[in-house]
Amino acid sequence: MKSLSVLSTGSVCFALLACSTAADPPSGTAGATAGGTPGVAGMSSTAGAGGTASSSAGMSAGGDMTAGGSLATAGSGTGGSGTAGSGTAGSGTAGSGTAGSGTAGTGTGGAGTAGGGSMGGAGAIDPTTFGNGLDGALLQYPCGSGNPNYDCPQPSPCSAVSASQQNAPVIKPSGGAATSWTIGGTPGTMYNVKVHIQGVVEVSWYHDGTRSAGTASVDVASTVPGAQSYAKDLFQTGGTPLTYADQGNGFDYNQYELDVKPMGGGAESVYFLNSVIPSENPHTSGKTQHLSFEIDEMPTLKMPGGATVSLTVRDSNCVQIQNCGTSNNGMCGQGSRSMTFADSDPKPPSSWTGKVTSGTGGNLNGQFVHFDIISVTAAQ
Repeated sequence: MKSLSVLSTGSVCFALLACSTAADPPSGTAGATAGGTPGVAGMSSTAGAGGTASSSAGMSAGGDMTAGGSLATAGSGTGGSGTAGSGTAGSGTAGSGTAGSGTAGTGTGGAGTAGGGSMGGAGAIDPTTFGNGLDGALLQYPCGSGNPNYDCPQPSPCSAVSASQQNAPVIKPSGGAATSWTIGGTPGTMYNVKVHIQGVVEVSWYHDGTRSAGTASVDVASTVPGAQSYAKDLFQTGGTPLTYADQGNGFDYNQYELDVKPMGGGAESVYFLNSVIPSENPHTSGKTQHLSFEIDEMPTLKMPGGATVSLTVRDSNCVQIQNCGTSNNGMCGQGSRSMTFADSDPKPPSSWTGKVTSGTGGNLNGQFVHFDIISVTAAQ
């Protein structure tokens, strides 16, 4: 679900002051006309909101303290006192800039600067526009042809790593789906981007970095007797993926790497979506071996405006673990998990069935990842 967040924060408009995002240049005539008669302005709590309501205020471009302060309630009461009617509003920004203008005199324009509008004329940040394709992205990794076991071949083309290769080959999602997005925002501005990441993936371990779950086991049953469920937050910040040198310790399980590259270069941020602790690496641990896992993560990531965000999936042996439930080392007989992302905005494509199926009769079930940007705010 979306939450539109204000670009930046500031002081909040006074309760009785009207808000504005623009104003005309100061004009004595405008203030005299738009401000109305001193009688109305002085008696009306709304009129004080403009700090302008006096013809004297407009004609002296706000410099006349009498205009802001001598009009009974309007100048000194709740609406016109302090910022709006006296001091700052009467002699500074309000009178000479925003409030003294024609628009401000009407009570509409006093808001911008005179009343201390919190938005400063800025609008909210729309997650979908900001994400530029990342928000709502659904990446599907179907099985290639093969027998319905706990694993299945990756789709062609995929060439297994040889001894001379250090990095696993990249696995592409089906349908030519984009795996890289250039986000919006203002270059040079840092944003806090809250992202909901869900899917079904196999797991891996990574060198260094910090897991959101710390050193917690992926196997909830290890701490809750009788449970047959697994931790869903496998997000990790920083670290490095495994290479050929790690082949004996989990190199042949899919890596899910999310990168954020600033516009014009600079330090890159690296994240992983399917991290487990080293002792539970799937190449050797019965807790993770030949299993796929449902992930449900909601990190807040720092992204500079105009950055490139990309997801890279690698696999050294070109074999993925099927979406098979919680059994391992056997046939995929428990049925695959189905996720509809009902609360996401935007919704998945109408063709989405909740899982990735392939093979004759749809008997092979692949992996998938979905991104939903919840909110975007300028970092303080």
